[in-house]
Amino acid sequence: MVFKKDKCPTCGRMNTIIPSNNKLVPDTCNYCVTSKLNYNNIEDADFFCRTLNYPFYPDKWMKISKMYKKDTFMEYISWVKSENPEDYESENQEIWKRINDEWDLSLTHDELISKLQPIKEDYLRRNRIKWGSEYSFEELINLENLFVNTLKANDISNPMQSDAIKKACKLSVALDRAIVSGSPKEINDLSSSYQKFIKTAQIDQIITESSRDVISNVSELVAYLEENNFEFKYYDGATRDVVDKSIKDIQQYLRRLVLDNTGLEAVFEQINDSYKKELEIKESSESFEKVPLEDLYQAGMDSQNSEIDEELEEEDINEDIFSDDEDDYFG
Repeated sequence: MVFKKDKCPTCGRMNTIIPSNNKLVPDTCNYCVTSKLNYNNIEDADFFCRTLNYPFYPDKWMKISKMYKKDTFMEYISWVKSENPEDYESENQEIWKRINDEWDLSLTHDELISKLQPIKEDYLRRNRIKWGSEYSFEELINLENLFVNTLKANDISNPMQSDAIKKACKLSVALDRAIVSGSPKEINDLSSSYQKFIKTAQIDQIITESSRDVISNVSELVAYLEENNFEFKYYDGATRDVVDKSIKDIQQYLRRLVLDNTGLEAVFEQINDSYKKELEIKESSESFEKVPLEDLYQAGMDSQNSEIDEELEEEDINEDIFSDDEDDYFG
């Protein structure tokens, strides 16, 4: 399609005019469009097509934008008029923002790889010294990310543990290769080796010990809530569902069962007396166990020696009295 040059109804300049397919929107020049809209933005592209009433095909738009850059708007309209002269339509309008974010990431990645080739080569050189020369760029990135993140997540500083995790990372990448190649035997062998190595190196134990303070599943969450006596605000005593009603019915049944049974008082007293006797026996047993056998023996010997000493003292006193009496009698 050949675009004509004319005076722009919007800005008044002589420029290439993009025709409008919308009776309510006048034609506009390429300068006005490019100065207000970004050809690398999916939302802007959708707005452009919607405003001028042209169908929007994001895949085609992305391909044209890579080839024509700032002339994307004109080239896209030219393609639409030659292939699809219908009005605007788009069933995925709500996801353009998400697609645009992904597209930005893709463009950024491509630009970084192309512009920072020396950094990529230096990264390959350094990490192949660390991991080996048989790994690709993507595999080296996976190895480094897995290794570094595992060390950070589990706070590992022991060099032997670090070496074990490094070997586990290599096994993981080898397993990924086997999965891509689709070799069942190799996948099975590597999976078995990986599991055995993880167990032998006790890597799972390292991760478990470092994660004791981390709640990793629902059962651990429930256990934590119970230990800390947590109670949801929902449980305020009001009956809201069949569970609450069942709990209240059970409580009322037990209350009536206890209050209506006249013989329970004697039973409770008997249970209480038995409990007290068991408690006294237990306390007596505990106090007996706390005293060493040597101390008991020594206390017994001291008591016996004390009795013997008292008896000897009484005999000496009696002998002195008897001796004094004899002296008085025989003059």
